[in-house]
Amino acid sequence: MGLITEKLPLYLDPVPGSSWFLGKLDEVINWSRANSLWPLTFGTSCCAIEVMMAAGASRHDVARFGAEVARPSPRQADLLVVAGTIVKRMAPRLRTLYEQMAEPRYVIATGSCVISGGPFIYHSYSTLRGLDGVVPVDVYVPGCPPRPEAYFYGILTLQKLIKEGETVRRPGERRKPVLAALPAGMTVDQIQEEMRSLLVTEKNSGDRRNG
Repeated sequence: MGLITEKLPLYLDPVPGSSWFLGKLDEVINWSRANSLWPLTFGTSCCAIEVMMAAGASRHDVARFGAEVARPSPRQADLLVVAGTIVKRMAPRLRTLYEQMAEPRYVIATGSCVISGGPFIYHSYSTLRGLDGVVPVDVYVPGCPPRPEAYFYGILTLQKLIKEGETVRRPGERRKPVLAALPAGMTVDQIQEEMRSLLVTEKNSGDRRNG
């Protein structure tokens, strides 16, 4: 499938109406990818039980969204769902699993611990402060823990990304949908500096208490 779609633009671009044909082919391919996600669940802590197991149970039923076929092997999966705290010793193993997954592959970061380190961001030398430093993340599902409904919204967002993002002419390039924006006059650097100052203040106050 990959070889065919990579050569199609080369042969069809000189033909009148090729843009229409390739555009429709994009819609069909992305529609099939979005509605047949095979997740590889990487559950390391509480979110794996509170979100992933609850989402697969009969009350919520993730099968309604076409993403219930959880695979035990990364070679049979195209969606990596990371749920639970990731420590630094686990990061290389996680990267290996990601590289063994089939292309195109996607990642959902579930829970505060995966996104930013959660409560372990303070005075913890072993916890990874953000999954995006190990693998590229497509969708973030915040919460501690997130509700199963939040996880479903993350799946719907990923399906929207897949349907709108990748094209036959540029395989591998995905346009991520913008769901939120920063307030006017605020930049990412300002947010990071504020977080850094809070961490320094917390560390100094802890040192004074212990000293």
